[in-house]
Amino acid sequence: MRFLSAFFLSLLLLVSIPWPAGAISLVNKEVILEAQDYGVKRQQLALTEFLAPWLVYEEKAPILNETTEKAYLYTPFLLIANDARDKVRSKQVVELADSEKILADYAGCLVFSITANGNSPNFTEGVQVTLRQEKKVFKPYHAVANPPVKTPRFPDKPQYTAHSYFYFSDKDILLNKPITLFVTTKDKQERRFYFDLPKFK
Repeated sequence: MRFLSAFFLSLLLLVSIPWPAGAISLVNKEVILEAQDYGVKRQQLALTEFLAPWLVYEEKAPILNETTEKAYLYTPFLLIANDARDKVRSKQVVELADSEKILADYAGCLVFSITANGNSPNFTEGVQVTLRQEKKVFKPYHAVANPPVKTPRFPDKPQYTAHSYFYFSDKDILLNKPITLFVTTKDKQERRFYFDLPKFK
């Protein structure tokens, strides 16, 4: 989990990809302050617990535990809340300007993080990721993929896990309707993650 937190922070600091104030919900000063307050009040939560409201498990997962494949949707609210959480935990001041910069940096896209499992050290090679809404299919315009690593269960299955981030333009996506994220890996295994967008803050 320490790795996930550090990687998430690196995305905030190093990847300048825009996100519109209108994505998921209208973001104004009131919403920014609400998101900052959310992050500050939940600063002691473990990162996985903090991110839980933005988590979706793979549709066909037989059980839900630490090995279940999952995906997160980083909404503007979550980006601001997580930044506030990190700042408070590192004894920094939570500033309105910092949150506004995050919104500007991520304007125009939807960001998903995916945790997938496989039984080969290269099972994510050539991974195919699409976002589908009604009859429309969207492909990511940017990806940050980490190589698979052995799971604590190794050599038991799943033997490997991989964390990746995918960025989609939200230009033609209806943010008031559900979407499904499809992930197909080298082993031809397809994963589906259903996001009911109106329910995400």
